[in-house]
Amino acid sequence: MGKRDDKFRRAEQKWDSWKMQEYSQHDRVLPKIIQDKALALPNQVVFQFGDNQISFEQLHVRTNQVAHGFRELGVGYGQHVALMLPNCAEHIDCWLGLNKLGAVDVPINVALRGNGLAYQIHHGDCVGLVADEDYLDHLDKIIGQLTHLRFVIVLRRQPGAARLPRWTNIDSLDYRDFVKRPEISLDVNVNFKDLSSILYTSGTTGPSKGVMISHHYWYQAAASSVNYARITEDDILYTPMPFFHSAARGMTILPAILADAKAVMVERFSASGMLDDVRRWDCSVANYIGGMISILMKQEPNERDGDNPLRLMVGGAAPAPLWQSFQQRYNTMLLELYGLTECLFNLVNPFDNRRPGSCGKPINGYRVKVVDDDDNDVPPGTVGEILVQPESMFLGTSGYYKMPEETLDLTRNFWFHTGDLARMDEEGYFYYADRKKQAIRRRGENISSFEVESVINEHDAVLECCVVGVPSELGEEDVKAVVVLKEGCSLDEVELISWCKTRMAYFSIPRYIAYRSSLPKTPSDRVEKYKLKDEGVTSDCWDLELAGIDLKK
Repeated sequence: MGKRDDKFRRAEQKWDSWKMQEYSQHDRVLPKIIQDKALALPNQVVFQFGDNQISFEQLHVRTNQVAHGFRELGVGYGQHVALMLPNCAEHIDCWLGLNKLGAVDVPINVALRGNGLAYQIHHGDCVGLVADEDYLDHLDKIIGQLTHLRFVIVLRRQPGAARLPRWTNIDSLDYRDFVKRPEISLDVNVNFKDLSSILYTSGTTGPSKGVMISHHYWYQAAASSVNYARITEDDILYTPMPFFHSAARGMTILPAILADAKAVMVERFSASGMLDDVRRWDCSVANYIGGMISILMKQEPNERDGDNPLRLMVGGAAPAPLWQSFQQRYNTMLLELYGLTECLFNLVNPFDNRRPGSCGKPINGYRVKVVDDDDNDVPPGTVGEILVQPESMFLGTSGYYKMPEETLDLTRNFWFHTGDLARMDEEGYFYYADRKKQAIRRRGENISSFEVESVINEHDAVLECCVVGVPSELGEEDVKAVVVLKEGCSLDEVELISWCKTRMAYFSIPRYIAYRSSLPKTPSDRVEKYKLKDEGVTSDCWDLELAGIDLKK
């Protein structure tokens, strides 16, 4: 227990004596902050990719070279460039290098294909594209739709020259040649209100929306991360989250810069490899999404599980029943939060008074409340939509790019309408219920798919699951569960129903169960629920009613 207590005690002592350098409002500009860090701490390692380390001075030089390269290609102030890159140092260089020009990066989900891929690049008015060589085949198929595009820069991460496409009226350049540019800073005046990035939403309920993020908003989100996770210069942060995702940028990349810490980044989450990673690089803080917690708990127990340097894992949607057992097994703390790309990290569990199952309180410069369909406040304990309002200027998104009507709908009555459901208790703690459009309505009852999933995932034989509503012959919906079992395990449907009957209301118990080898997921490891919902009742669905099971007995 001495070793277990020591890493937490050291972190507490450091936090008590340490303070992050604050920037005035007008200096909350990413290029300015990078330059300041390079002058003050030139040799401090800020990023690590495998064995490749990048210091503040190197980051400053690399982003200067990229900025010069983009300017020579004609990228000007306020113009947009798409990045279709994996988690790599070049992704960060391009993002921040564009910002040094006053230009805007548009990171693209690398799993996109076809019209969905073309839509984001074209809708984002991107004049250029930086793409990994591995994605060129997908771009070849939609290049005719990218009428704004003037150039493409191709990154090849292996030795040798990149394969350059021959697209009509579009210049092609190898990334290695692109960065052979001056190392000096550019004389460009970037304002804290200027756009830094446009991040596209998943688009599960309609066309993807481009969330506009200013320099000031990125700064505020990152500063909040430093404060709520108590990150100091002694910390080494770890993320497997994709860089086109706001969590990786706001919870790892930028906090490492602001706190003079180091961030270790990998390409993707690996349940079997994550603990080895954090031991190898001595990581103290890691990001998660709820599914990762469940999957880690499904790993075969190892005597070394608790032997790791992690003091804290920060994220959202960790199943409440797993909190204590996860923390004990992996010798770490879970810090739950809630936020959207439009209004990052507006609820956080108070560090010294965390409640399992709660996504926290509004402690990060936002007002948060729960309302009914008419935007009226609901009493504590009542499920309603989460509404968020910034307490200071320039906090939160500047709106949806080229979507004024959707922006007005998002911010109607001067509150961000999140589309998420939750309840608040008497002491002001919030508890997430579901996406408003994913909640299931069955025979007059409202059902939280999130809560049903939490119960099913508790079963020892289950690796993960997804619960959706499907059309019912009686009107409204029935509940369908798509379940992935742990390797080597079996679970009879009747046994799973018996498990559910003692743990949830009878009307929430799935009528349909389908066992699958995997769930469809985004690169950020989120289940693509809409795909399972859209397929409806499939031939592999076991039907509780056909099996003659009476849920009320």
